[in-house]
Parts: sequence; C-alpha cells; structure tokens
Amino acid sequence: MNKTDFFKVYEEHHAKLNEKQKQAVDTVKGPVMVVAGPGTGKTQILSHRVANILTNYDAKPEEIVCLTFL
Repeated sequence: MNKTDFFKVYEEHHAKLNEKQKQAVDTVKGPVMVVAGPGTGKTQILSHRVANILTNYDAKPEEIVCLTFL
C-alpha cells in the first residue's frame, strides 16, 4: 500500500469516529489517556492516533511508543 492509499483509508476510518474519539486521535502533542468500558474501541483509537501521527506529521515509526493494557 502506498502512502496515498494509506491516507485515503485513514481518512475513511477517521470520518466514522465520534467527536470524543476524533479528539483523542487528533491530539498529537503530549500524552492521551483513554478511559472507557470494554469493547468501546480504545485500541482502535490508539492505532488511529499512531496512524494520524505517521500520516500527517514528520515522525518515524521507531519514534512512537504505544501501550495498551487489559
């Protein structure tokens, strides 16, 4: 998948998020803590945030640390 295709897929998925989810995804400076119940899409939000940073900012994958807990 080239970068143009990746950006298109990212935009399609971003459009499906609710406002609070978009706020978490679009916040790129500083840490973000997402607290929500099981099955609400927390891991999806974190992966979208990483995709946002990689797609729209000058960041390399090795510069990102993303953790989830059960």
